[in-house]
Amino acid sequence: MRRPLTLLLALAPPAAAQSPAPPWAARLIAGYPGLVTQVTASEVVLSNGTRLPRTLGPAGAPLSPAPTTDPGRTRYEPFFDAIYGDCRKGTVRLRDVAWLHGRGGGSIRVTTANHVAEQLEAVIRDLEKLPPAMTRYLVPHSGGYSCRAIAGTSQRSMHSYGIAVDLASAQADYWRWSGGEGARYRNRLPAAIIAAFERHGFIWGGRWRHFDTMHFEYRPELLPGR
Repeated sequence: MRRPLTLLLALAPPAAAQSPAPPWAARLIAGYPGLVTQVTASEVVLSNGTRLPRTLGPAGAPLSPAPTTDPGRTRYEPFFDAIYGDCRKGTVRLRDVAWLHGRGGGSIRVTTANHVAEQLEAVIRDLEKLPPAMTRYLVPHSGGYSCRAIAGTSQRSMHSYGIAVDLASAQADYWRWSGGEGARYRNRLPAAIIAAFERHGFIWGGRWRHFDTMHFEYRPELLPGR
C-alpha cells in the first residue's frame, strides 16, 4: 500500500541543520567572478568543480583592514593555487604591465588571471594623475611577480601568484627593518597612493600590525564596500 507523501516526510530522518553562509561569501564570489561559484556553510566551490573547506577558506581575516591586526595574512594556499596557478609548476599566467611609463617606471609583471593585470592598469591610470612630487614613492618599483617565500617563513608570498606589487623601497617602512616584533608603526606613503590601489581591489600592507608599507596585493574580498 502506497503511503501518503505527508506520512513519508514525517517518517524521513530530520535533515542536518545547516549553518548560514558566512558574511563574506558574497564578497568572495564578487571578487572572483566566474571563478568562485558558491560558498556554503562548509565549502568554497570553484567553477572548475574544486571544493575547498570553508573553515580554512581565504577570507577568514577581517574584511576591513585595521592596523592592530593582520588582515590579508590569512592565505589558504590551495585556494590561490586553484585561482592563479602554482609558480613552482610554471602555471601562473603572466604579462608585463607598463608602470608609469611617462615617469620612467619601466614595467612590472603580474598575473592575467581574475583581471589582475587590468585592475593594476586602472590603478596606474589613477597614479598618473598624481603630482610629480609623488613619483619618488612609486619609481623605481620594487617588484611584482616572484616565485618565493615570505621572508622568514616557508609560506609562499603573494608575489608568487603575480597578484602583489611593491613600491619604492627607499620610501617604505617594514616591520622587519624597524626592529622586528617590537617595531613601532611608521608610514610615509601618501594617502592618495593608498586610495588609488584600494579603489581597484588591492589591499595595503600598511594596514597590518606586521606593517609593510610598500606592499599591495589584489584581495578584493577583504575590502569594504566592494
